[in-house]
Amino acid sequence: MKKLFYFPDWKLRWKFLFIFLTLVILPMLAFSLFIYNQANNAVQQQAIDNTKSHLEKVEDNLSAVILDIEDISSYMIYSEEFRNFLTTPDIPENRTRLKSLEDRINGYATFHLNSKPYLSSITLNGMRNSEVHIGKQVVQTDERHWQERASDLHGKVLWSSEAYSVTDYWNREEKVISMFRVINDINNITNPIGMVTIRLNTHQLYEWIETDSSYMQQMFVLDQKNKVVLHQDSSYIGKLHPDEGLLKAIKEAGSEEETFGYQKEDEKYNVVKRPLEGTDLVLYTVVDKKDVAESITGIQGSIRIMMIALTVLGILAMAGFYRYNIKRIIDLTKQTQQVEKGDFSANVPVTARDEIGLLGLRFNRMVRQLKYLIENEYQMEIRNRESELKLLQSQINPHFLYNTLDMIRWTARLERAMDTGKLIEQLSKMFRISLNRGKPWISLQDELAYSHLYLQLNKKRLGKKLAFSIFYDADVSKAIVLKQMIQPLIENSLQHGFDKVSSIRNIYVRCYREEDDLVIDVMDNGVGFSQEQFQASVKGGYALQNIQDRLQIAFGDKARLIVKTKRSPGAWVRIQLPYHENKDWMDEGDLK
Repeated sequence: MKKLFYFPDWKLRWKFLFIFLTLVILPMLAFSLFIYNQANNAVQQQAIDNTKSHLEKVEDNLSAVILDIEDISSYMIYSEEFRNFLTTPDIPENRTRLKSLEDRINGYATFHLNSKPYLSSITLNGMRNSEVHIGKQVVQTDERHWQERASDLHGKVLWSSEAYSVTDYWNREEKVISMFRVINDINNITNPIGMVTIRLNTHQLYEWIETDSSYMQQMFVLDQKNKVVLHQDSSYIGKLHPDEGLLKAIKEAGSEEETFGYQKEDEKYNVVKRPLEGTDLVLYTVVDKKDVAESITGIQGSIRIMMIALTVLGILAMAGFYRYNIKRIIDLTKQTQQVEKGDFSANVPVTARDEIGLLGLRFNRMVRQLKYLIENEYQMEIRNRESELKLLQSQINPHFLYNTLDMIRWTARLERAMDTGKLIEQLSKMFRISLNRGKPWISLQDELAYSHLYLQLNKKRLGKKLAFSIFYDADVSKAIVLKQMIQPLIENSLQHGFDKVSSIRNIYVRCYREEDDLVIDVMDNGVGFSQEQFQASVKGGYALQNIQDRLQIAFGDKARLIVKTKRSPGAWVRIQLPYHENKDWMDEGDLK
């Protein structure tokens, strides 16, 4: 069944349109989209790199703050005034001394409060009930669990893992994160003498560490429970981040992913995170891909203009190519249809000397030549063919000859001429095999039988001067070969291989399978020949040339006629061809 939409059967104009669309328009669109995607990816990656650089600065700022606060607590450990204050009992007789020490501590703390706007308050508690508070007064807070954890650390720094609220005298609430640290006796580090609590205002701290980035939509700090510690919107602090999609993406990304994406409604975002060293806090920033992509709107416009311009130019090129090439080919096709209908007045107008014009010139010349041949030479040829046909019809029918030989064989037997009858029977069998219903293919078994009959007839003529043997493997007997392929080699050996040789003429034929090939060897003990003589005989000898040509026509380069030079004395010729047992090959239409 003929395929629908089979491309080779399309009209030339539709082929050209299809090729133009698939090889020009579609690749152009794909290339434009590729350029845009590459530019967008590059800008997005640049935005991520800028964000990472920004986060590094923010992390450096925040780390500097943390280190600065820890240095304040370290100073308290080594400062004699702080140690004296914490170790002096709060009793009436020590009030004057404690007041003096408190004034010095206030001076030190006030300096830091004024130079660090994010520093909210400092509370120093001694183990002997001495206490000093600098900064915003705190009247309501619950810091006991942090203080207990700090006590268990025996002097190591503890930062609150989340933001919490403190209230002053005027009932104003403030969100803070704090550092807690036990102060040990410098002379006996296992002996705690007090505890310091330093509180940082989250809103002021966010403004202190924040740096400008045009790509960032928001930056914030979360604790391990995904509660907000630092955020531009102070109402978020101390609560779970309100964006559930972001929290889900953070959970799916795990702790190893430094950069990941998530989608909120129809908007896509990139998230970059950095853990804050020394704390349980993580710094996040969110980049809006759409805002980043807006920076390459100029590239989009340029790509759009380029596509329109290329499309217009492509259409003009297609119209011009159709006008000056395709249309001329279509006109040539129409003229060939006239010739097909027997109208030899067809003529193609030639307007150029390019390939199509030369084709038109040759077409016009061919039409004139055809017209002349039909009117003159072909009519004479037809008359000659008719004469030859009558001559062929008068020749002897091959089947008539075969039947006549069979009749003569039976007559010889009736006359008791048994040897003559046997010879006629052998010749009749040879003739029957050679007919093979007019097909060029034959089984190897029949071909060898034909050769065997030929050798028997020659042995009858030569007597003891000829000895022969034919060998073949049983599994190759049904192999399909060309008819009369072996007999010419035997005949060539008998006629030319034993000149000036008085010894018994031995001819040996063997057939076997070698992988996917059938190998047929024909060997004798005659004078032999070299490779050069073999090539000359192929070119000049009719039999060998005939075999070589038939093998090439039937099998192409897969079949070979080879001379083996290792045999001395004598000749060794090998036929090597593909092995087939398929009976369909016996049809003449299967010739290669």
